[in-house]
Amino acid sequence: MTSRQNGSTASSGVPLDAASFSALMAPFAPFEARPRLLVAVSGGADSMALAILAKRWCDDAGGELLAVTVDHGLRADAADEARWVTGQLAKYGIEHVVLSWDGPKPGAAVQEMARAARYRLMDELAHKRGILHLLVAHHFNDQAETITMRQNHDSGVIGQAGMSARRNLAHCRLLRPLLTTSRCDIEATLMAQTGTKGEAGQAWINDPSNTNPTFERVRTRQKLQDAASRQRERFLADAGALAAARIVMERAIGRFLARHVSLDPDGVARIDGMFASAHPQAALIGGEDLSGAAAAYGVGHVLRVVGGAKYPPARDSVLHALQLLREKRVNRHSLGGCVLHRRENYILVYREFGRMALEACPVNIGSARRWDERFELCLEAPENGGLAGQAGELSIIPLGLCDPFHKRVFRNMMAQTVPFWAKRPRQALAALPLLQWQDQPLSVAGLEIHELSDVLSAAGCPTDHLELFRAIRVTWRFVPSAPLWEGGFKFVANP
Repeated sequence: MTSRQNGSTASSGVPLDAASFSALMAPFAPFEARPRLLVAVSGGADSMALAILAKRWCDDAGGELLAVTVDHGLRADAADEARWVTGQLAKYGIEHVVLSWDGPKPGAAVQEMARAARYRLMDELAHKRGILHLLVAHHFNDQAETITMRQNHDSGVIGQAGMSARRNLAHCRLLRPLLTTSRCDIEATLMAQTGTKGEAGQAWINDPSNTNPTFERVRTRQKLQDAASRQRERFLADAGALAAARIVMERAIGRFLARHVSLDPDGVARIDGMFASAHPQAALIGGEDLSGAAAAYGVGHVLRVVGGAKYPPARDSVLHALQLLREKRVNRHSLGGCVLHRRENYILVYREFGRMALEACPVNIGSARRWDERFELCLEAPENGGLAGQAGELSIIPLGLCDPFHKRVFRNMMAQTVPFWAKRPRQALAALPLLQWQDQPLSVAGLEIHELSDVLSAAGCPTDHLELFRAIRVTWRFVPSAPLWEGGFKFVANP
């Protein structure tokens, strides 16, 4: 069960007023003339204070605020807490929306999956409402805990800088204006609120999981206690130095990706110049210097994009794989759901067929369908296409599960139709998506229906079924979950 704090507890903090919050928002400018914000509210002290402060900021700017709570369906109290939040925010004239994370829940990594679902749902809401800015309430103590944990795990220059004050989601930008504000100042802000009936203090919800030592963050919090708050200025200076180091590294990663990486529409990446004797990364790839680390981080992001993953593999794992390839101890190495395949002086990175889901993925005409977190398929058909009886039998599978693919003549004809495929490893082609009707192939990413018809004919395979679907417009796009590079760490100094 959670408990509610009545706001009467003594606090040594200093309440935030409109002017101080405006200073916290200033580094994220510019905003539109009448800014519209979405703010994530769980009911805890930090998010309640952020919602109240953001409402005043929006009102002063002639804008609008929408608050959102995500019910993950993991706790019995969650629905009641969301209703309580609705009632509390209504006192300030704040519109509140509750979203639900529906469907089966994972048996492992529940917190990580819940966080990903939460951001996805809020991002989709922002897109639906036409809102460009999502505010979340991570504060100074959260940042101190994050940096400490990442230092304990030796997460490198990128991780040790902590949370960025700004990052981009698919449809909006996520802002953390309270990163330099202490927990005690946030609680003091709520205690200073005056209700419509003159009551003192705004209540908030205390979640007992925040004191559960099962979680690493809680153990770190208990170890730090208030040490970071007492040495806040020194910690901010140290965090600023870590942020500056990350920004330098991000620039080096960006240069590495721009100079050495190309990404083709079939989802295969090529990394050039990794093993040239005169190339700086060649001599430094196993070290901790800037060039070697930039190459390792850069290749990690390539693996994330090609493999459709949310995060790149560990930096040490990438360094190990590159060292094996450089020394020619292996020509292929599996990592992050991908294959790193050395060829002469370059590396091909493609999806590992054995790591893919092999069950058929149903497709509906008239709607887009994501597949393997890498490709998107959109099928459009005329109303009189006569496909009503067949449309429900369309699905996507990996090309490697299609019988004709295992005929040499089929693959040779594919390479003639799309010339750069002639140099693709067989396993890379096997990982391409295939649209099928029943068990009959219709289209491969990069091959339209009429082109696949020629390939099938050359391989001696039946093509009569294709006549039913020639009126369909098939659009394949390689759209990984994250861009190849999204650097732009933002450190917000104490205003």
